Amino acid sequence: MKDDISKHSYIVLIAFIISSVLNYLYQIAMGVMLPKAQYGILGVALSVYLIASVLTQNTFSWSGTRRMASTDDPLELARTFRTVLTGNLCLALIAAIAIITLSLGSGEYEVPNLIVGVSVILSAFVASFNSLVRARKKFLVLASANASMALLRLFVAVVLVLIGLGVVGALGGLATSLAIVCLYLYFWVRRLDLPPTHRLSFDMLEETLYVSITFIGVAYLVNSSIIFAKVLGCTNAVAGDFNASLTISRGVFFVTGALITVLFPYVSSESSKERIAFQSVKYFVLLVFPLCLTMAVNPKLWLVSFFGWKYVEGAGVLRILALGMGFVSLVFLLSSNMIAMEEFRVPALCLVFGMLLQMAIVAVFKRDPTTSSALSIAVASFVVLVLILRSYVRGYYFKATPSHLIRITIAYATLTIVFSSLKPVGRITSILETSIAFTIYAFVLTLLRLFDERDVEVLLSPLPRSIVERIGAIVRTLNGVR
Repeated sequence: MKDDISKHSYIVLIAFIISSVLNYLYQIAMGVMLPKAQYGILGVALSVYLIASVLTQNTFSWSGTRRMASTDDPLELARTFRTVLTGNLCLALIAAIAIITLSLGSGEYEVPNLIVGVSVILSAFVASFNSLVRARKKFLVLASANASMALLRLFVAVVLVLIGLGVVGALGGLATSLAIVCLYLYFWVRRLDLPPTHRLSFDMLEETLYVSITFIGVAYLVNSSIIFAKVLGCTNAVAGDFNASLTISRGVFFVTGALITVLFPYVSSESSKERIAFQSVKYFVLLVFPLCLTMAVNPKLWLVSFFGWKYVEGAGVLRILALGMGFVSLVFLLSSNMIAMEEFRVPALCLVFGMLLQMAIVAVFKRDPTTSSALSIAVASFVVLVLILRSYVRGYYFKATPSHLIRITIAYATLTIVFSSLKPVGRITSILETSIAFTIYAFVLTLLRLFDERDVEVLLSPLPRSIVERIGAIVRTLNGVR
């Protein structure tokens, strides 16, 4: 079963890397091709889409995945899928109508938000199909759909911007890619030949309500900062700098999402679910959160690596956003693990409190729109993390001793010292320096015995056996150094 998880993780991770590179190229291409002000409009519109689409991607979809992953009854599978599709469409229509209505008469945002509304409706179909695909553990289908959508969005957007459609063309790539991938998944789902049913699983509504609140809260914390910055009065050009920093910091959240996509069906259905859930937390702390620390320590290096020097003025905001995204990503992981283990109320209530706290911070500290918006996310996410982690440690398997915490602190300190000494010179040089720094960090993790042979087996099992054994021997040697 661990081999399956590792294999599926690599499939999703490879697709994630491909789609991330393509999404990165999309952001870079749009940042280069559009004036800075239009790039700011694009950032705000995409954040509205990401918050609204969570209604379809993370509400009925996740509760439906948990139910469909834990049943072998074709009729129950069909009934749950029908409920997911119906629920997602209803939520998407409500969100789309609200977005379009509120944007009427808004000038430069009117047409972009119309496209966002259409995209939200399309995302309802895509999310529903993905829910069934994920529950059936067909990760290759899921991976190909995600990678194809990123490629189509880039290609169509570039063509439309080149012919002079500006930010409308950039968003047109989003809507077109959703429509094409929707058709692909529809024809794949038809092959399952699910039995016909006209009934809905109304008993999943209570669960879905809490799941909806949880994932809306997570998406809100991840995406709302640029919207608040704009509402508080920052210019579209400043929003462009903010969007560049937000794009980089959100990478950590998307890596966490890839991890959750694979693990959620297993945590929902396997007898060793609590230990699998703990492994996900361990690997996040050791391998994902360090990215946030490096962004906070040396934001210019990351901005130059991704965007060159055009948006380097957003370095101060990236420092804050990076930590905020790290906190909210761990909240996302812990919440999804608790939902998979049928604890719905605690994450939902904690995230409602977090959303209210975030709005209160913005209302009080609003003199500097960008800094206050970024700071509100970091503070609110940290408070929510403390509340959820306290409940998680008490209720589920969680093996962390003072010795572990001390060794993790030493590893983090080493990484931050190395990164703080690096100077951004150019894009290629910055990428090379980053790679060397993380190699040193991996060496320290192994010396401190935070990473051992068992971790090599779990993470690298899909690779050829000779490679796994060779790396395992190196890790074993380093673990034995005193």
